[in-house]
Amino acid sequence: MSIPITFPYPRSANVELFDYYASLTIANGTSTSIFSQQLPTLFKRGFITYAGFGIDNPTAFNGSIWQIRVNSVADRYYQSIQDQLGSFDDPKEIAPILVRPGDLISVYVTNTTGASHLYAGRLRGFFDFAYGEKS
Repeated sequence: MSIPITFPYPRSANVELFDYYASLTIANGTSTSIFSQQLPTLFKRGFITYAGFGIDNPTAFNGSIWQIRVNSVADRYYQSIQDQLGSFDDPKEIAPILVRPGDLISVYVTNTTGASHLYAGRLRGFFDFAYGEKS
């Protein structure tokens, strides 16, 4: 994964990439987080720039609602995803989501498919350790 070249926000040269992922079987009629990750506190700011989802049965995307959350609040652009945004093994570049030190990021799913399914979620991006510092 690389940092997008046309990234719309200023950034320093001191960045570190992250890649968080997990899978979980979710029963029908259940809403839950596939994973939650507390971010470190030693960076200035960061961005989620890629997302990917997967289900054991691709037809189950029709009855699944996905969310990307920061501090338990769904991002306004990613609060009701009802299709595959990007695959789990090849995440798609998304509009950047700003994250700050100590934030809790998660992929949340509601399963209304009529059966239990194995869901997988993945978020990738970068931390900027020197944003705003004078060189």
